[in-house]
Amino acid sequence: MPDVLEDALPQTAAGDVRPSTELDVGECFAPFIPKVLVSPAPSLKRKWPTYKEGVDETFRRLCLDSPAPTDPAAETGTSTSAETGSTGDTDAPLVNSAEILPTPEEAPLLPAPRTATALEIFTWIKWCLMVQTHLPVDAAEMIAFWVISTWFQDDLSIRPCLIITGPAHDAEAVLSILRNFCPRAALLAGLKRGDLSVLRWACQTNLVWEPNLDKRTAALVSSLTVRNCMVVGGGTLNSCSKSTAIYAGEVPATHKIQHSISVHITTTNGVSSAAPQHLRETMERLPVHLDQYHKKNLDHVHHWAFAPYGVPSETAAVANALSSCIVDAPQLRMKLVAIANTQAQQRRLETSDTTEAVVVKATLALSRDGREHAYVREIAAEVNRRQEARGETAKLSPEKVGHRLKNLGLRTRPLSQSGNGLMFDKVTVALIQQLAAVYVVEDVLEGANNLHIPQTTEKK
Repeated sequence: MPDVLEDALPQTAAGDVRPSTELDVGECFAPFIPKVLVSPAPSLKRKWPTYKEGVDETFRRLCLDSPAPTDPAAETGTSTSAETGSTGDTDAPLVNSAEILPTPEEAPLLPAPRTATALEIFTWIKWCLMVQTHLPVDAAEMIAFWVISTWFQDDLSIRPCLIITGPAHDAEAVLSILRNFCPRAALLAGLKRGDLSVLRWACQTNLVWEPNLDKRTAALVSSLTVRNCMVVGGGTLNSCSKSTAIYAGEVPATHKIQHSISVHITTTNGVSSAAPQHLRETMERLPVHLDQYHKKNLDHVHHWAFAPYGVPSETAAVANALSSCIVDAPQLRMKLVAIANTQAQQRRLETSDTTEAVVVKATLALSRDGREHAYVREIAAEVNRRQEARGETAKLSPEKVGHRLKNLGLRTRPLSQSGNGLMFDKVTVALIQQLAAVYVVEDVLEGANNLHIPQTTEKK
């Protein structure tokens, strides 16, 4: 187990971590499954009618009044010999044994069955992924956090999307495992808007196979991450938001999906090993553990949220949703924040060398100079200066810089007869800062050095 989780592991009286626990070997203890005890129906003996009851039934069938009782023995069900003091068995009162039911025994008071903790469930999911796929450790851990969140998606403001890239064979193995662990999961060959009306009732978790992810599908999946987002499909207005995992091909997705976490599986020549001991039992028991953990902590997740500090803005909402489902495990939530920051830093490092990143950095620098506006030619000059400082010989013309600004959402306008440019008003500056949060690496490095333990706040 990682060092950050050592404080949460079972310990001895001396403070040492207990060796060789079921967490270490991957064994999942049997969950509590309540059994319905059905008591066998008591055997009833047939009760024969008395003489008077037989006479009354005969008169009733003939629609006549019953005669007055003349035989005391017929009324009381006792023999006339009882008056003479006879004590034989034949003279005893007649008792119907079937009318006397045994008193049920009170069930003994037993302690409530133990429910698996968040750390145990997280460890078992991670172990099942690691022994059956070639996932990196941090990727398996992030998937484990996502799986737990799918059981609480009805109480989350956003439903994070899991994006999987890498070899198709390994991605197929991951989706098959997720199908066993996620609630009412369905493996889908692609996703279209017209399918949402059917998927609304058919499943609770979408596992989408879309190796050729396009911009339209990425936008559709993005809408499914927002809880109150309505989608028009099948001629009706549907609320189809739900947890979704999507395989987006062998290379990292070029089309961004909001509120998502990305997992990339690197190509390897390793040979899959034989299934380890306890794998089958763990795979069968884990869904029951997840269901019991969900029922036990549903009220807590519904009323409380965890606000992680030091997380970049584009991943703060996702980290908040995932950490809200980790109950009574502060060290585990802290690990989630660390992984989220690491992934955000990696994504920015991948985009920091692009032309768009240089344009954003140049525009951000000019907006901080206290000027009211900047011409496109001035932005292009700043971009080329930064390109030259990096050793790049190619230069961008003002026309190309204008196209880059337009693709980034920064639309230029005529400033004067001298040309077009950007007005640094509040809206434009806010948009530039949002772009800088995605493309500028320095902001991530600063945020990664200011990690704090997530705080618990009550949901309003």
